[in-house]
Amino acid sequence: MNDSIKNQIKELISLLNDPHIKSKQAAFNACFEQLTRAKELASWETIAAIINTETGIVFDAKTASNMYGRTKKKYSNEKVSIKSKIVNLINKNNDFESTKIDNNETYQNQKRQVSNPDELRKIRSRTIDLDELKNGD
Repeated sequence: MNDSIKNQIKELISLLNDPHIKSKQAAFNACFEQLTRAKELASWETIAAIINTETGIVFDAKTASNMYGRTKKKYSNEKVSIKSKIVNLINKNNDFESTKIDNNETYQNQKRQVSNPDELRKIRSRTIDLDELKNGD
């Protein structure tokens, strides 16, 4: 049984033994699928014991479980598709414009610089009619 688990996590073990690897968490991130298969076969205690034996790095089951959990959370967040959003921008006439933002497009909102204090007063004193907002104007 331990040999099959060891085969599942051999890539993780080699990354943990590699001195050039950025961090232990990076090794867990790279071996997420192998760890998932190993977790189906054994407990975290068993997996941590194999890591300890093979690498000499002291891991307890809780640490391994937490690192796997971070990786799992990262993978689940990457798979969630980001919905398009509608962003309201203010054009030069202080009117609102709607701009659609998709996954592949990036828009930077540049703040309009107010050239004189009078313009700033106009912007601050601008009234919002709730009926206009309801009608979408």
